[in-house]
This record gives sequence, structure tokens and C-alpha cells, in this order.
Amino acid sequence: MKERSPALVRVCEAAVSHFAVAGYDGASLSEIARMVGIRKASLYSHFDGKDELFLQVLKDAIAVESRFAADILAADVSSRGPGAGYVDAIAERHESSVHLRYLLRTAYLPPTALKHAIGEGYEQFLTVLRSGFLRQLDTSGLAHMQQTDRVSYGEAYIGIVESLFVELTYAGREPMQVRRDALWSLLTDSLAMRTAKERHGR
Repeated sequence: MKERSPALVRVCEAAVSHFAVAGYDGASLSEIARMVGIRKASLYSHFDGKDELFLQVLKDAIAVESRFAADILAADVSSRGPGAGYVDAIAERHESSVHLRYLLRTAYLPPTALKHAIGEGYEQFLTVLRSGFLRQLDTSGLAHMQQTDRVSYGEAYIGIVESLFVELTYAGREPMQVRRDALWSLLTDSLAMRTAKERHGR
């Protein structure tokens, strides 16, 4: 994408904040224009309408959150196991990142007309998480795991992350942490048993 003008940057920043709180149906282009300090008609010099702006904000959110996740999962494996770095960062990230709050609200309550595009974008984000987890898995003594088992662990990891996203969205941080600790214990116990089996089998 070509470099954005300062005006377009302000529009997208205002839009992601507004959509994160109001959702698609509750959002107003007039309110976004007011937040930026421009007339509503001026928005149409950047976007054809609400759908195009919403989808641009979705692309931005996916890019921002994918970079954040990829950076964490590119680091050395945490003492708590592969993928733990991102899992342990979720609560703080949810509080600090309007892009993540927007992305989760959009993924879980998508406007019907944009559901397919939103689903595709959200799956791209999950693919970044899955790939990062599997790379860390491979460096933690399980590189020779059968492909079917790798797939299963990758899906288990995504299941944990999405469960934590849902709990944060609807219940809050403390219930999410209880769920995180329970699910992570089960995953790491399973990985420890698999690691022992791999070592004894060589």
C-alpha cells in the first residue's frame, strides 16, 4: 500500500477506535468525521463508504496484530513452553491495543454482508499464530513429531488462544487468567509426555 497522507492516518485511527466500541452497526461516519475534525463529505475523498472504511481498518488491525504476534513467537521459547510468550501477553495486549479489541469484536460479531471477508482476514491472523507456535515447537525437542500430531497441537494452541480471546471479550481479565492457567497446564503436560516419549524412542 502506498504511503498514507496524514489525513488518511487520522481517519483510520479514529475509525478503529469508533468501530472497536460501537461495532459496525452502531458506528457512524458522521461521528468518525467529527472525531477527525472534518466534514462527513470529506470522508468520501478517501473511501467510497462505510464498508470500504471498515474493511481497511480490518486490514490494518490484522497487520498490526500479526506483527505483534510474529515478533513474540520469533523469540526464544519461553520456560513455560512453545507459544507461551503470546499467551502470557494476551491480557496486556487486549488492554493496550485498540486494534486487537476491534479485531475480536469484528470477528465474533461480524456484519452479515462482510462476514466472508472478515472470516478470511481473521484466519490469516490465526495462521500467523499457528505458524509461530509450530516453529517454537520444532525448536523445543519435538522436531521429529509426526505431521498429524503437529497439526493437532497447532489446532490445540489456536483453540486455547481463541478461548482466551472470548473470555477476555465477554468476562474479563481475571476469569481469562483462570482459564489460561488450566488450559496451559493441560497442553504443557501433554507436550512434556510427548517429549519424554520422543527421547526414549530414539
